[in-house]
Amino acid sequence: MRLLQRILLGGLGALLVACPALAQSRAMSSPAALAALVNSPAPAASKKNAGVDRLQIDLAHKALIDGDYAKAKALAEPLAKRNDPAAHHLLGYLYEKGLGVRADIGAALSHYGDAAIGGNVDAQLALGVLAFEGDGVYPDYERAAGWFRLAAAQGDPRADVRMGLLYAEGLGVAQSSVAAAHHFAKAAGKGDAEGQFWLGLSWLNGDGLPQSYRKAATNFEAAALQGHGEAAYHLALIHDSPVLGAPDEKKAASYMRMAAASGFPPAFAAMGLMVHRGDADGLAADWFEKGARAGDPQSAFLYAVALFEGDGRAKDIVGALTIADQLIAAAATPDPLKAQAAALKKTIRARTPGPLTLRN
Repeated sequence: MRLLQRILLGGLGALLVACPALAQSRAMSSPAALAALVNSPAPAASKKNAGVDRLQIDLAHKALIDGDYAKAKALAEPLAKRNDPAAHHLLGYLYEKGLGVRADIGAALSHYGDAAIGGNVDAQLALGVLAFEGDGVYPDYERAAGWFRLAAAQGDPRADVRMGLLYAEGLGVAQSSVAAAHHFAKAAGKGDAEGQFWLGLSWLNGDGLPQSYRKAATNFEAAALQGHGEAAYHLALIHDSPVLGAPDEKKAASYMRMAAASGFPPAFAAMGLMVHRGDADGLAADWFEKGARAGDPQSAFLYAVALFEGDGRAKDIVGALTIADQLIAAAATPDPLKAQAAALKKTIRARTPGPLTLRN
C-alpha cells in the first residue's frame, strides 16, 4: 500500500495522468496511522447490557460528550460494579485519556478488558489500538489483531478497516493484499467511509484486486460524499486524468475543492495549480498559502515561488527565501522537495544582485 509521491511543479500534467502520484503514504509503520481511526466511546449502548438502567448509561455518555467527566464517572461506576460493559468502556476511556481523573493505563486496561469480555466492540477496538501502540511499552501486533478480529466478527466495520490495514502491512498477521482488500470490502459494504476509501485504493493500485479506475472512482465517490477528504482528492485526480475517458476538469476541480475544504493538506497545492491553469476561479497563491499554513510542504514551496515571482502576491524575496530555508531544514520535507527548495534559493540569489536586505 505504499504509494508513489511526486512533486507538483509546473502543473498537474503527467502527474494527474498517473493518479496515485500525489497519494500520501498510509503505511501502518507508525502507531498514529491507526490511532487516527479511533473513535470516542459510542453513545449507543451495547445490546448485551439488557437488564441495567439504560437511561443512566445514556446520561453518562451525554455527560462525557458535554465534558462533565466527574458526572460521567459518577453515573458509570455503579453500573460497572454490576458488570455493565458500556459503563466499563466509558470508565476505561476516562482513565486512558485522563479525563476528570489521573491518567492510569492500568485502570483503563482493566475496565476495557471487562467491557471487551462482555462483548463491547468499542472496548475491543480500544484494546486493539493500545496493543498496536504498545501500551506505552512496546507494540504487540498479534494481540492487536486478536482484538480487532474479535470486533470484526461482531460485524463492526471499523474493526474490518483495522484488520485490512494490518494485513496490508503484515503486522501481527501474514501480509496479504487479498485479505486486506477483503476486509476493506466488508467495511465498505456497510457504508463505512474509511472502508470505501481503502477499497478504492486497492482498486486504484491493484492491491489484492485487479486494477480498476472505475471501481476505484466509485468507492472514492461514496467516501467523498461522506466528507472523506482524501477520497475526494483521489477522485479529483482520476477525473483530471484520461483513465475514465476524456478528462473532466470541472469535476476534478469540484472534488479537489471538496478535499481542500475538508482540510486534506495536499489538496491545497493541487487546487492552486488547477486555478493557475484556469480550471477554477480565484488566485493560485491563496490556495498555496492555505496549504502552507496547513503544513503541506508542497504548498509551501509553491507559495515561495509565488512570492518570488510576485504571482498573486506582492514580490517578497525575503519571504520566499525564508520558506525555502524552512523546507530545507525540516526533517519531514521529502528529499526531492528539499532539492527543489535549494534550487529555488540558488535562482533567487542569481536574480538578486548584491546582498539581500529587508528592502529586497
